[in-house]
Amino acid sequence: MKSFMKWAAVVLAPVLALLVIGAPAHAAVVAHSHSLLLAPLVGATNTLGNYNETFFVQEALIQLEKALGMAGRVYRGINADPQTKGSTIQIRRPSSFVAQAAPASDQNVTTDSVSVTLDQWEEVKFSLTDKDLSLSSDKIISDHIRPAAVALADKVDQTLNTLWSKIPWGTQMSATPALADITALKKVLFDNKVPMKDQSKLHFQIGSSEEAAFQNAMTVLQNPQASGLRDGSLGTLYGFDTFANQNAPSYTSSALTDGVGALTSATAVGDTTIAIGSIDTTGAVKKGDIVTITGDAQQYVVQADATASSGAIAALSIFPAIKQVNASSAVVTITTFGQTGTAKTQNLIFHENAFALAMAPLSTMGNGLGARIATVADPITGLSLRSRIFYMPDSSAVKVALDVLYGVVVLDPNLAARGCAH
Repeated sequence: MKSFMKWAAVVLAPVLALLVIGAPAHAAVVAHSHSLLLAPLVGATNTLGNYNETFFVQEALIQLEKALGMAGRVYRGINADPQTKGSTIQIRRPSSFVAQAAPASDQNVTTDSVSVTLDQWEEVKFSLTDKDLSLSSDKIISDHIRPAAVALADKVDQTLNTLWSKIPWGTQMSATPALADITALKKVLFDNKVPMKDQSKLHFQIGSSEEAAFQNAMTVLQNPQASGLRDGSLGTLYGFDTFANQNAPSYTSSALTDGVGALTSATAVGDTTIAIGSIDTTGAVKKGDIVTITGDAQQYVVQADATASSGAIAALSIFPAIKQVNASSAVVTITTFGQTGTAKTQNLIFHENAFALAMAPLSTMGNGLGARIATVADPITGLSLRSRIFYMPDSSAVKVALDVLYGVVVLDPNLAARGCAH
């Protein structure tokens, strides 16, 4: 009750100040670094202890960064201006250069920008009890901030993993995953001329079955006292930071018996659909199936399920957009990874610059008007987060909300590949 009275004093003091002396409501409250102190309007000094918006947002950002899975291994960009859900922002794309015969002309060193829609607004909200209000800073972090940040990081990770369906390269892994599966995937990236020198940017995300199989394989090769065996981590395998993720995506392939057909009309550069024929009479093509056009070095991936009619699909949605002109009747092959028609884990091997996470701060509008709001945007980590603390009179509860605004995008689908579980 004592803590509740402190909160009540904070809520009522500005109102009393306005009613009694006609001063602005905010004049009775003095902000300090980690507490709010009331002016001696009610005859005593009251404090909110370690709970304030600045404390929450700074500590939550630290915990958010620590909890990132895939999101901690992709390119991150940030826009410093407050945004709302649905806004489109520009983030800088990593630069790339091509060596030319000397004397060469200057290459543009201005980093390209890519548009990202901030379509994800996620929040964790909880109530504080009288007991919570008396906790130490360390206890606040362990009981509230860290779990909230982990939940937000997990949601960001889930969103990033939806991008698997935009990767048009992959291999079928062994029934019992083996280390050779990693080298096969590495070859795909190598042949696609993915930069391989900086191993800090190379990652391999796997599911639970793959983790178990690789750990069993490493047990045979390693000293029983090796750190990887003691702590359960796989570490770096064949140059790739290998990590298991509970959010590893799954893919249900089509069950085509005849996945070889042909274009029924020519393609133009930039097309996002193709017309094909001569496949299964009534076969269904699934999102995630890989499409190869003979004579086109770029592979594509199906973006929406489609069912053939008399062996033809008039508009099959694909990604990326067509890179070259392809003649009508060019052979099209649809790869279904086993034609099982059942869900299979998609293990992702990728360069950091294959994917991007874009964030922007949320507005602090309303700060001081019944709520205390703070945001932080860190240009180093590319992360942003907002905290809000407000009182709900109907339930006599103090609420804390932590929220993030973000979007994800594929920067270059040729910098990643999928290892499809058998």
